[in-house]
Amino acid sequence: MASKYMEIYKDLKSQIETGVLKPGEKIKSEVDLCKEYDCSRMTIRNALDILSEEGYVFRKKKVGTFVLNHVHSHNRTIISERELSGLTRSAKNVTSKVIKFEVNFVDQNVALHLNMKKSDPVLYIYRLRYVNGEPVILEHTYLNPRVIPGVTLDVAEHSVYRYIEETLGLRIASAKKVTTAQPSNEDDHKYLHLKDTEPVLMIEQVAYLDDGTPFEYSLARHHYDKFEMTMYSLRRKEMSHK
Repeated sequence: MASKYMEIYKDLKSQIETGVLKPGEKIKSEVDLCKEYDCSRMTIRNALDILSEEGYVFRKKKVGTFVLNHVHSHNRTIISERELSGLTRSAKNVTSKVIKFEVNFVDQNVALHLNMKKSDPVLYIYRLRYVNGEPVILEHTYLNPRVIPGVTLDVAEHSVYRYIEETLGLRIASAKKVTTAQPSNEDDHKYLHLKDTEPVLMIEQVAYLDDGTPFEYSLARHHYDKFEMTMYSLRRKEMSHK
């Protein structure tokens, strides 16, 4: 099953996006939310932390949590730097076409990122991802099968992250990302329908479980005109100097 805090996060996020909770409105207290969702305060805080870091709410100590005006282009999919739920959870109407699904021996670069030996097998998945029927991402994914066993073609065609959390019962905790703009290549032209003069937005990522184990290395080539990258920064209280 999905984590309780993720269920609460998605429910509150939906209420904000549909206008049930309006900009400037104060959300119920943590105590009241605990009663409503029948969970601990830590669970509520985890859900609110995600909403805060994604720019949906503002939390003021000893005052409460307030809804922010969350505006973005309706023609683009938002990718938050906080988002680790996978594309099928962060966007609506997502489908996938698996181009390649095979087990190879890991090369030096992938082995370095996944803390594997060159003689180890690695699962390679090459997918074309669609949002609302439009091809938007070409995704090269490498999974360590010893850490994430049992991934099938059917899983790859749907949600690998959902399988990891809901079927294997593992928790995805963090990721290291590097984002660059690159010239489009032949596959980008073929699958993303880009011209040879158009670029791609490439996100290189290593994802980790909550025990610090790297389980996925991916290279995701995004259609440059279909996404917005968002990063939310929180100013922390400066330390005093003596």
